[in-house]
Amino acid sequence: MKQFDLVSLDMFQTLVNVDSRIEQIWKPIMSNTYTYKAAEEHAQLLLGYFFEHWVQLKNTKQFFLIKEVYERSFVSVFEHLNISYDPIAASKILLDEHTLSEFYEDTLKCLDRLSMEYKICIIRDADDAMIPGFYPDYGIDIFTSERYKSYKNDDANTMFKEMLKFYNIDPRKVIHVGDSVSDVVGAKREGIIACWLNRNKKIWDHEVKPDFVIETLNDLEEIL
Repeated sequence: MKQFDLVSLDMFQTLVNVDSRIEQIWKPIMSNTYTYKAAEEHAQLLLGYFFEHWVQLKNTKQFFLIKEVYERSFVSVFEHLNISYDPIAASKILLDEHTLSEFYEDTLKCLDRLSMEYKICIIRDADDAMIPGFYPDYGIDIFTSERYKSYKNDDANTMFKEMLKFYNIDPRKVIHVGDSVSDVVGAKREGIIACWLNRNKKIWDHEVKPDFVIETLNDLEEIL
């Protein structure tokens, strides 16, 4: 008898690698000053500002799109680096490139295997415009923050609640796999089994612990 009936997956940095698009994101912005090393540094700076603006917007208790966070973050980056570029245009480039993110080498094998035995869904903190289009090929249902006006680790926990309601399923028969604290905390808040995908061998330092830890999607087979 199978332990789980539904496998829920995060998207970015779990199934697809956004870092694979660094060159395509930053070349138009940096123009003739572009180097890959500088682009990586700019991307890290952007990520730092992203989390800063994320917290500020979250404190408003109002729903906001990822696009808005990135637009504010690009404003901060461009001011910091004295870059003259439209932050709205930069944000559009970044969101468009999210849809072209490359699969990790373990992704397609994992999806092929899962699709033969399990129901699969994707739960992702993302605008609809950011989502790569491969998921219908695997019969995957998708739950995005834009669609449900909620994020995985907010107080309402709407996306996980709606996922359980959609499938009319016991949360103990669901395993959610993702790379972030939000994936683990949001899932466990609803009684869902949480699996942390730790591709970069980081140290887990949050009070709420994952039920399982894997370093590659290939390791998921041993759990299932």
